[in-house]
Amino acid sequence: MRLKAEDMIAVVKDGVEYRFRVAEEGGYVVSVPAYPSCISEGDTFEEALENIEDALLGCLAAARDLGLPIPRELHAMAQQVTG
Repeated sequence: MRLKAEDMIAVVKDGVEYRFRVAEEGGYVVSVPAYPSCISEGDTFEEALENIEDALLGCLAAARDLGLPIPRELHAMAQQVTG
């Protein structure tokens, strides 16, 4: 099966769901349903996954620092945030 622009792929890694959308210009746009404001991209699937994991850690660190709620399904990942 060949993916085309706007096709969606859902991946669960370490208990966190990521949703990848094939970008029209190439590469992937990826989001975290449990934290909708966390979005990233990458030219390859692997790069997009690495970028969204980094972005999510940053979002969780900011949420912690600002005293914002962290979704239950992201508590385990939030424990990885140091500082």
